[in-house]
Amino acid sequence: MAPASNSLQELLTEKDVARITKRSVASVRRDRRLKKNCPFVCIGRSVRYRPSDVDAWLRSLAKGGESQDRR
Repeated sequence: MAPASNSLQELLTEKDVARITKRSVASVRRDRRLKKNCPFVCIGRSVRYRPSDVDAWLRSLAKGGESQDRR
């Protein structure tokens, strides 16, 4: 059996996203149902997040100040 690609190994779980955002898993799930969360991938009944999507989503939430990317 061939090893999974790096992009598949890097998928984050709901618990990972909750830890990264310092929120509860219930909050992550609620926001996903309300479509307020970052893009996600469903694999069967499992929900996973791409690290790049989480990063982009968090950057989009930034308010005030000057972003490093906007210089």
